[in-house]
Amino acid sequence: MIQLSNFHPEYTKIMYYIVLIGSGGTGGYAVQRITKQMSAFSDVRSYLMLADPDVIEERNLLRQPFITRDLGLKKSEVLSSRYGSTYGLKIGSSAEKYIESVEELESLFSHTSYLHSQRQYIQKVLIGAVDNDFSRKIMNDYFNHSDDLVYIDAGIEGIYLPENGDKQEDEWTDTELEDHLESGYSGQVVVGLKKKGEVILQPIHGIYPIDSNDLIPPSHNCGLEPSQPQRMIANEMAALQISILMNELFASNSIRTHVINFNAQLGNSRAEAAPDVPLPIN
Repeated sequence: MIQLSNFHPEYTKIMYYIVLIGSGGTGGYAVQRITKQMSAFSDVRSYLMLADPDVIEERNLLRQPFITRDLGLKKSEVLSSRYGSTYGLKIGSSAEKYIESVEELESLFSHTSYLHSQRQYIQKVLIGAVDNDFSRKIMNDYFNHSDDLVYIDAGIEGIYLPENGDKQEDEWTDTELEDHLESGYSGQVVVGLKKKGEVILQPIHGIYPIDSNDLIPPSHNCGLEPSQPQRMIANEMAALQISILMNELFASNSIRTHVINFNAQLGNSRAEAAPDVPLPIN
């Protein structure tokens, strides 16, 4: 277990500044859980910023937490308004454009002027809930750029589809159909931690190297159908793993887990514990 408060003995409390990139399948369900936790842990100060310029479309209603009246609106704005009003929280949103540089990501953590208080440490928490490695690389670069950051990244396996996209399902081979039915359920969540410029827990890239062939900015893919769609149950299970990690931060200012691998079809998960960290860290 890693106790965050041990790194800052001069402070009496931690305030969590959370930036969540992606408000679709995994991110949308994560918002539901995190905001409820923020409300429940009322004695722990926290702030949530959502970043996603995507517009809600008809296809999103099948596996994302939106309803018909949300169609045509921005995902991050809908979620920030809905759950901010539900729990009486101030939730920010960035819906103008995709975050495609370290500088743009840094700007999301800049709204701290009214959050400071005496003997309080502001802990940055970055949560990635994206479906492309370009955005994941930007977040990894931001981790490398930062001196102090908790970086939680969630990724899930896409559903297998035959390479010939023109084939109807009744034309698939038995193998293609079996691969389709068995795919899209697995995923992982990785916690990276950097303190005082030192990497305490390797982020996603150090565990599952980012695919350099997928480095297409999301702004260039706008409006395109995903090549590998995702299953709602996998999105929900990824969001659950994120909320488990956030619960530990809110409850005890600690990180107990480094890597979680899960399978939403079987309903199981396997966690790799975070190592104990000798103190002090200079």
